[in-house]
Amino acid sequence: MEVLFLGVGEACDEHHANTSVLLTTGDGCRILLDCGFTAAHRLFAHCRSAEEPHAVWISHFHGDHFFGIPLLLLRLWETGRTEPLTIISLQGGRDKVLAALELAYPGFEAKLQFPLIFKELDPGARLEFGGLTWQAARSIHSCTNLGLLLQDDRHRLFYSGDGRPTPETEQLMQGADLVIHEAFSLKDSIANHGSVLSCLDLARRADIGHMALVHLERNVRTGGAEVITTLLSEYPRIWLPTEDDRILLGDTPDLVPAR
Repeated sequence: MEVLFLGVGEACDEHHANTSVLLTTGDGCRILLDCGFTAAHRLFAHCRSAEEPHAVWISHFHGDHFFGIPLLLLRLWETGRTEPLTIISLQGGRDKVLAALELAYPGFEAKLQFPLIFKELDPGARLEFGGLTWQAARSIHSCTNLGLLLQDDRHRLFYSGDGRPTPETEQLMQGADLVIHEAFSLKDSIANHGSVLSCLDLARRADIGHMALVHLERNVRTGGAEVITTLLSEYPRIWLPTEDDRILLGDTPDLVPAR
């Protein structure tokens, strides 16, 4: 698996795009994890083919995690996509996505020349897609958010979406090669959001390989940079990614410098 960080920021960060990840499996399936306000433009810089991505995951229905989908669909239509696009989410994804599309571009759904396939993933259930097994669990957030585990026969990747971890998400991420987790504040001071310190505590408890901290509140990212750097210096496998950082999940996970 290859993981490309398209964005690492929170909703209002003027310096970093909304948190979004492009996953490429060993079989070449490309899956977009969340597609917020700014994510589609970042994707366009890396995916030139109209047939990519093959699927989109929506962790929850906040704008900075799915309001980029109408623009994504517009671009795929403009560039002549013909293959289906699968959109996977918690319950209600079809209605939410089509409502957003209608608000952004009235009547546009009828123009699409490629099928939209909607799949729903419930907590505790399993779904097979793209050569991967998908499992989800609820985090603590202001709306229903699902942390997602993706695994093949060699690798396990956990993507938190937003929210504080729960016993269910912690269990799901056990043994993951890479955990991508929201860390909005320095400590647990913001309701329904994770933090840098809680993620470090989570890493001490959980059996995981690497951990990438994303979705930091913009003032925490800048004003707390020195403190965060000092904290992370004790954890060589935990880092703050930035746009275009990649990680290859091989027998030994390797970080690839931004390019």
